[in-house]
Amino acid sequence: MIVESNVQALPGKWAVPPAVLALVAPDVGMERVARRERVLVPFLFALFCSLLAAGASSYRIDARDATLANLDRSGQLKTMSDRQIEDQTKDAERTYVVKTISLGVVWPPVKLGLLCVGLLGLSWFVRGRAKGKAVAAVAAAAMIPGAIGDLLSVGAAVGRQSIPPEGPPLLPADLASMWAQISSHPLAGALARLLGAFDIFSLWGALLAGYGLAAAANLPLRRAMTATLIGWLCIHVLIAAMTGGGAGPQGGPHP
Repeated sequence: MIVESNVQALPGKWAVPPAVLALVAPDVGMERVARRERVLVPFLFALFCSLLAAGASSYRIDARDATLANLDRSGQLKTMSDRQIEDQTKDAERTYVVKTISLGVVWPPVKLGLLCVGLLGLSWFVRGRAKGKAVAAVAAAAMIPGAIGDLLSVGAAVGRQSIPPEGPPLLPADLASMWAQISSHPLAGALARLLGAFDIFSLWGALLAGYGLAAAANLPLRRAMTATLIGWLCIHVLIAAMTGGGAGPQGGPHP
């Protein structure tokens, strides 16, 4: 409550939006998010950040080295002219841009829908009494940490001269990438795949969702948070098993 009073002690009539307040005071902020049931602004912010990250990485894309390596592995490099190599490079860059921009557009509404379904399922499982609009507002607010990660990815992309289509993530936000940055010894094998599926911005969003579920479903905080984190853990372990873990496309939205 001390955090709440400090955050709201602002001059004039301007009040901190509940979704922003939730970033520093999640118990107070997510309770207000659930009570006000507003979805549009947090969702549009997440969509804007997703598109911005996709656009930044697409602008810096350089597929020449990757194209040369692929042609060399397939044995076609020696038989191709410079013009053909250039055409192959442009095709690879065009494919990357289309995939990245499409993912930036499609993923935020898909993520919002999945979060709504997941939170409603958790509410039913732990015998809560959730309201649909409140759950949707909580889900939209829980997307903001991932949007912040996308904004940081924009800064990382702008600071580079070029970005290869396949390579390390722009922002080392997953646990495997963070370990590699800290220790200078990248992980390998199953452990790298597992830790690569866990993203700190996704965990931040899960914590906000836990606070929001407690408010939206009239549940004790401990029960709501435990259910949310267990669900988050199970989903990411499943993602690691199905996709091999690791970070998503460079410049793409955070999970």
